[in-house]
Amino acid sequence: MKIVKGICKGIDKVNDVLGNIFSVLVLGILAVIICEVVLRRLFNSPQIWTQDLIVMLFAAYIILISAYGFQKKAFVAVDVVFAMLPKLVQHILHVVTYVCFLVPFVFWILPKTWAFFLKAYTTKELTYSVWAAPTWPVKLCFFVGMLLLAVQSVSEILKEIVAAVETVQSRKALPSDGKEDQA
Repeated sequence: MKIVKGICKGIDKVNDVLGNIFSVLVLGILAVIICEVVLRRLFNSPQIWTQDLIVMLFAAYIILISAYGFQKKAFVAVDVVFAMLPKLVQHILHVVTYVCFLVPFVFWILPKTWAFFLKAYTTKELTYSVWAAPTWPVKLCFFVGMLLLAVQSVSEILKEIVAAVETVQSRKALPSDGKEDQA
């Protein structure tokens, strides 16, 4: 169990550090939006590059931060019925849903995102706007984000399995109420 917990801790630490680094992208998005508003409103000089850059930065931000959000349980979950279930059942349900839904999706899309990036990079693909920015940086972010999410999924599944095993072990370790001794 110590090895599994160590692996999870290592994965979580990497995603923690990268999540904090990637969160700075929000400041970049904000800076571009402010720049665009100032140029357009105050100087009556709208720029052709700002809309594309805002969309690309926001796309990169969302995908790169997804593993961090998954680790921190930042996604919306409706746990009305789930919260009433015993802890062991909750852990088992998490493992089952991750293995049945998340893992197949992430591991199916991962090679596709690599091919998506590679095609954009090798063909020097550009956006369709007048600015014609290269698309490969955002597509690389898509691959990196999916890779981080795949690794974080492994960590989350392992943590749920460890928690389930510890729940079972703690039930076995509970002192009996003495009724077995009297029989």
